[in-house]
Amino acid sequence: MAKKNKRSDPKQDAYRNMYERELQKFQSMDQDTDYSDSPDDLRFYSEAELEAIEQAKRDAARQAYEDAYLDEYNRVRAGAQSAPRRQGQQGHQGQPRQRSSGSHTVSTVHPNNRKYAEAARRKHSGEQVQFGRKNEYKNSKKGKREMKSGSAAGRFFRGIFIILLVLVLLMQLLIFRYISLVNSVETGDRLVTDASLYSKEVTNVLLIGSDTRDDDERGRTDSMILLSINRRTKETTLTSLMRDSYVEIPGQGWNKLNAAYRLGGAELLMDTVELNFDVRVDRYAYVSFFSFIEIVDAVGGIDIDLSDEEAIGMTDPMAEQNKYLGNKKGTDYLTKGGKDVHLNGNQALAYARLRYVGNADFERTERQRTVITKIIDRAKTLDPLALDNFLKVCAGNLTTNMDKTEMYVFFYKLLFSMKFDMKQLRIPPEEAYYYGNHDGMSTLDIDFDACKRELEEKIYK
Repeated sequence: MAKKNKRSDPKQDAYRNMYERELQKFQSMDQDTDYSDSPDDLRFYSEAELEAIEQAKRDAARQAYEDAYLDEYNRVRAGAQSAPRRQGQQGHQGQPRQRSSGSHTVSTVHPNNRKYAEAARRKHSGEQVQFGRKNEYKNSKKGKREMKSGSAAGRFFRGIFIILLVLVLLMQLLIFRYISLVNSVETGDRLVTDASLYSKEVTNVLLIGSDTRDDDERGRTDSMILLSINRRTKETTLTSLMRDSYVEIPGQGWNKLNAAYRLGGAELLMDTVELNFDVRVDRYAYVSFFSFIEIVDAVGGIDIDLSDEEAIGMTDPMAEQNKYLGNKKGTDYLTKGGKDVHLNGNQALAYARLRYVGNADFERTERQRTVITKIIDRAKTLDPLALDNFLKVCAGNLTTNMDKTEMYVFFYKLLFSMKFDMKQLRIPPEEAYYYGNHDGMSTLDIDFDACKRELEEKIYK
């Protein structure tokens, strides 16, 4: 059996062939020939040098390929630049980058964007990106616990939000309960509704207080106060309208202002105010004087600076009130005044009705405004339970022509107006009236233009 030839090594064969060729050349060379100019012809190369020569040949071939590819790229790019570009096209990708390969510099071009995007898509298509149900952390026990409970700060703010939401809902329920207690009536026929003193920023509600003893009886109004809330100036104004003002009552001729309610109810009184003073009256709220007693008692009474003369003068109206209330004679009488004298509802009503001490009706209207202001100030200091009781009493003794939606809006207006500056006004003002007498009645004959200017200046500006 023939012996197989040993597998040859190309590098060793090349080295052996070169050696034999150079040996033959050396043996046949002329001894007189000078080979100093071409010493490489007589050089023997090591294996490392032969490897370097082969690598140089491969680099040269690759460089030739890259140069041919770069020439083709520049040719195509020159053709693309000569064609019109589409809107939003970014043009070529810039000059080819130069990268180093050993001792040579090789030119490369940017890859095509679409091919790169497609390659990137294929590269990432196998990655396990976890969202939703596939999220291992979310589905772990720890993840479920933290996802459910959240961080400490998150739980705190969520708790605050829930508390605020509960308080808001509770407030809404309370407001609707108060509204349900109010005696809401429809507005009757109005004859005058075109007053020029009007603004969307101002709400005017006529507060009517009557001394009637019978709910079915419509007597004269001893207290007429225009409550004005100006949201632009953030002011609340209480304007007393003097009961003896001699005015024109629509369809009824001339009479005292307090006769309008007896002749035609709250609507006629509103018309009379608009006609004579040219001020818009949006709605009214009516409270009888004896309901007023319950309101003052519900707020816990009020503190008033009282003179001795006023304290003694309160005896007559209080005697009438005690008889109506069924109190024992002499109940709540005062013998002297003082600073911050605490008055209950019965005493506060007598103080507000006091007419024959001081400057008659002028001081009486001032006392009425003072009592209302004291009630408001006292209500601001009540605890939640006492405030709830006070609002229930007020609502249960109130009659108005506001519907439930209007009452809801007006409640918030009153709530925000608690921080407004409180002002007091009287119509007619000083030097805008003189004393008159008509059909045996003592009256105040007034300057209507001066009254209108006063209302415009103090309420609307």
